[in-house]
Amino acid sequence: MNNELLTLLHHCELIELNYFYDSSMPVWPTHPKFMLNDWETHAAGDGNYNNLLQMGDHCGTHVDSPSHFIPAGNTIEKIDVRQLMGRGVKIDVSGYPADTEITVAMIQSWEARNGDIQADDIVLFRTGHDKKWQSRPNHKSFLSGWSGLSGAGAEYLLAKGVNVIGSDALSLDAWSNSTYPAHQIILGAGKLIMENLANLDKVPETFIFIALPLRIKGGSASPVRAIALI
Repeated sequence: MNNELLTLLHHCELIELNYFYDSSMPVWPTHPKFMLNDWETHAAGDGNYNNLLQMGDHCGTHVDSPSHFIPAGNTIEKIDVRQLMGRGVKIDVSGYPADTEITVAMIQSWEARNGDIQADDIVLFRTGHDKKWQSRPNHKSFLSGWSGLSGAGAEYLLAKGVNVIGSDALSLDAWSNSTYPAHQIILGAGKLIMENLANLDKVPETFIFIALPLRIKGGSASPVRAIALI
């Protein structure tokens, strides 16, 4: 690898866009909870330490594959992970009321200030809902009231060549929109959705984004380790 590129990577500020995985983390109400249990321990005389993990594939910060909503869509091991590495674009809509649908006009307002969104950009909406992330049993406020992308907004971004769209909320669709237009449109086009991102308030409007999923054969989604490089 080019030494200049290595030097650049090593001198970038790295911002974690993930939450910790722990047994009290909030999850979608119908999804399995995260569990970590000792399997072998030093204290038991096993000579090593390892754990049994149990969780849903949409647990914590994760990426949805098309198969999540589209019966014939690709499962997570079939996606091109290169789509999840590139220029991240943060659109801050945290100043709007809760449960707002993000419109084309709101996206264009960002573009008027920051320049056009480009093909292959990774567009992430900061709704501010991540500030409600709390451990159980104090997690109820995180499970409702978030803002999300409208169907027209999803179509606008796809027309620009965007392959990955995400937010800091439990779902990319607004909480009150039970028809899930953003999911239907984005996943129906074979593109990807990211959810439950953290710390978007700490990144600038554009940055380097990387988030790699596990190769789960037949998975509808995968947890990721998402980072921003500044």
